[in-house]
Order: sequence, then structure tokens, then C-alpha cells
Amino acid sequence: MSGVEWLACADPEAVADVALAASSLGAGNKLEFVHDVEELRRRASDRPGAVWALVGSRSGGISDINAAAAIAADGYARSVSIVRRDASGSLRSRAARAGIDLVIDPSELGLASAPKVMDAEPPEVAVLSERLPRTPSTVGHVIPAPPPVKGRAPVIVFCSGRGGVGKTALAAAACVAAASWGMRVCALDLDLSCGNLYSCFGVPGAFDLARLCEGEGVARPEAIGVAACERVRVAGPCERPELADIVMPRTSEIIASCASAFDLVAVDTSTTFTEASAQAAQLADRLLIVSGPGQGATASLARASGLAVRLGVARTRIARLENFADPRGRGASRLACAEVGLEAARQFSVVDGGEEVRELLCAGQAAQLLELGVPFAESAATMLAQVLAELGQLPECEAARRALDAGGAHKRSFFGRKREARSA
Repeated sequence: MSGVEWLACADPEAVADVALAASSLGAGNKLEFVHDVEELRRRASDRPGAVWALVGSRSGGISDINAAAAIAADGYARSVSIVRRDASGSLRSRAARAGIDLVIDPSELGLASAPKVMDAEPPEVAVLSERLPRTPSTVGHVIPAPPPVKGRAPVIVFCSGRGGVGKTALAAAACVAAASWGMRVCALDLDLSCGNLYSCFGVPGAFDLARLCEGEGVARPEAIGVAACERVRVAGPCERPELADIVMPRTSEIIASCASAFDLVAVDTSTTFTEASAQAAQLADRLLIVSGPGQGATASLARASGLAVRLGVARTRIARLENFADPRGRGASRLACAEVGLEAARQFSVVDGGEEVRELLCAGQAAQLLELGVPFAESAATMLAQVLAELGQLPECEAARRALDAGGAHKRSFFGRKREARSA
């Protein structure tokens, strides 16, 4: 994070809240408060891509959301966040539409009250004190991490609130599809203790992520992973499960390193939200919450989506993905009741692959999924093409365009279009 400036603007009574939010993001003692929004915008324009901007509550003049929206629209800040207690869903939705990366509610950061900032100086120019407490790095107190950085490979994260929903199969299929479009793909397995994504590609052993955490920094990007198939490298989990605790705190660094070396990072996660899963969710360009059929599907989706929102993941980065869908039915509609504040979330479905897909993956032949024309793989490719198109990252090739066009067969109702318009 060397060379990054953390700049903030807020009313005096909101300074402590902003300082707490910055501390939770890892600012250390680097946070500086400026006198007004215009100064913050000027400082950001002087160092494009190097400023993390935080805007706290403001009682006079331009509001916090309008100030943050202006900074985001300038395009110079590396990240823009609003810090406000009791932030409403409406505020978060407006912020997402304005291009604001995070809305941070200090009351959700695991501390009952915000710490005091240096009393000796006016709050407008105070520097964040080293005395600010650190929130424990446990899942119960996970804090929003610095948001995704523009200009690097997209990070697609598969997660769920239960096991057996097919996250690993979907991640493997997505990697194969992207590679067939000419993308260099990193398949990252963050089920650090028990992951088996590598086995879907016939790789004899895992690439030990603990190897990346030796010394001061993460290993060179070109050293990440082992060749799984053409243009796909798979990394993770830990060769020895007991080393997972060493890797978890470095997850953000690992993801950033992968994103700098590949064209796409597809992340498989564990059944439960570990610290590694939480960091991946926070850095995801799209967090795909996977749900399968059967009793408890909607409840698990609700739990996972609720946790993602509490982790600070913008609702516009979350999508719902129904696996094992019936291609002749409308099974995905049953998930509507589990939106839980995700009014703008996209919904995708992938058809049930059946025994054929399970046999191919167990045999380590994920690379054959598309070649054999398996419907599961084709619908997974369509889902990925839609996600990449939304991110502006769809490769310029005929196969990718065909996969995207295949999704056009699923027509939306008039009311569905109206809802999309309202959330745009």
C-alpha cells in the first residue's frame, strides 16, 4: 500500500467515525483530514489512482453522498467511500449507482463506539493516531477491505451458505469457458483446508498457497499456480490444512497478485465464510452466491447474501446463481423471496449437469466440458459471458459473443424490465 494517500473530509463530530472506518480498512496512521471537499478533489487529481477518499457526515453545504459522487465522477480517486452511521438501504443503492465503492456503517465494525482522534489538533487536519484500536481479524468482525482496483483483471467469486451446491463445478466450468475465449485464467481455491478444485483438471496435487506467504510479500505473479489446461493455472488450497491460518491474512495480497498476472481470476470458496472467503467477497467484481435445489435453499441464500452486505460488499457486485436448474421449468423464480435487500441483484441459472458432469469432473476432465457440448458447461459459459459483458471485460471473439447471445433466449417480463430500470 506504499504510495497510497488516505484522505477524508467530515464534520468535526463525524471525524472519529471516519477514523474508525479508515482503521478498519488498514490505513494505519496514514489518514489525513482535509478542510473541504474541493481540497480533497484537488488532492486526488494531483495523484490519480493513488488516493483512497473517505467522506463522513456533513451538516452544511454539499451532502456526503453528493460530495462522494462528485469525487467518484472525477475518476481520479482509487476508491471512494461514505462513512455514515445507520446507513439505509436507499443510501447504499444511491451510492452504488453513483459509482461510490463502499458505504461503511461504523456501528457494524464490531465496536460499540468510535475511538477518539487526537485532541491536540483541529479535526480537519488531524492525522489518524496509532492509538486507534484494531478490530480483530475474525469473521465475526470482518471489516470492508479496500475495494477492487480499476484496470486489473476481473475477480469472480463463487460462494454459498451451504455445501453441495456445485461451486467447484461452476468455477471449473467458468475457467474452461474463459480459456476457450483466449483469456489467461487463474483458478484460485480458497477452501484452504479441504479444497479440491485442482482435481477437476486432473492435476495430481494442489499448488500450496502457503508457498506464496513466505517472507515479507507474496511471490511473483508468474510463480502462482500450476498448469491445469491450456491458459488455465490452478492455485490452492494449502497442502497441509494446518497452514490455512497462515494464508488467510494474506488472501487480499494473493488475489491482487493473481489479478495483476491473469485476464480473469475465478475464486472457489469454502462452504462456510472464513476470513479468506470474506476477503475474496470484498474484493470481488462479482460475488456469485450459488444456490441449489431442495429444502433450505432460500434460507442459505438469505444468510449468505445478508453476510455479504454486512461485509460491505456493494449490492451491485452481488448476483444470485441457481445451479441444477431445470431447463424446462422456472425454478429460479422460487429464489425471489430471498433477495434480502438485493433489489438490484442479477439472477442467473445454470442447468443441471447430471451424472455426466460429475463423472467428467471426478475423472479430472473439466477441459472436456465445452468440447463435448455439455448443456451445463454451455449455460455456465453464457452466465460468465453475461457477467463479463456487464463488467466491460467480454473478450472480442466469436465464441464469447455466441455465449452472450445465447442468454438472450431468456426473455424478461414487462414488470422485470421496470424493476431493472428502477435499479439502474
